[in-house]
Amino acid sequence: MKDLHEPQRRWLVMAIALAWRAISSRSAEAQDGQGGPVVVSGAWARAVPPEARESQGFFIVRNVGATADLLVSAWSPDVETTRVLERDPISAGAFRPPAEGLPILPGGTLTLEPGGPYLALNGLRQPLGSGNMIRVFLRFAQAGDVPVELRGHDH
Repeated sequence: MKDLHEPQRRWLVMAIALAWRAISSRSAEAQDGQGGPVVVSGAWARAVPPEARESQGFFIVRNVGATADLLVSAWSPDVETTRVLERDPISAGAFRPPAEGLPILPGGTLTLEPGGPYLALNGLRQPLGSGNMIRVFLRFAQAGDVPVELRGHDH
């Protein structure tokens, strides 16, 4: 006896396979910003009380291109002063602006994280509590300005 549901099953199997292929081909990491071969993800800022004027920003930069790039600076309409800082190799526990920028090699990753390089946000123009967001533009030597939203988190 012929199965009358065979065409429907075949269509369903094909639809599931196509959906799985579309889902699995996407990056597992959410993308927060991109400029040319530079991809920024995992962006967040340390949530602070409403009266606080300083915070720190963190994110991951991937260089999917064939040439190196440098994170040279950042700016924000929501912050008076925004600086990229790295650990000072001479003075324990101190941070300093990098001489030329933070390098991202071709196929490489740069991680700005607590205890490591970070984005200093001084003079917040609006509260940055948990869930609040500020706009930041990361300036790369090759990729130019890449817009990123930093959302306040209690980490």
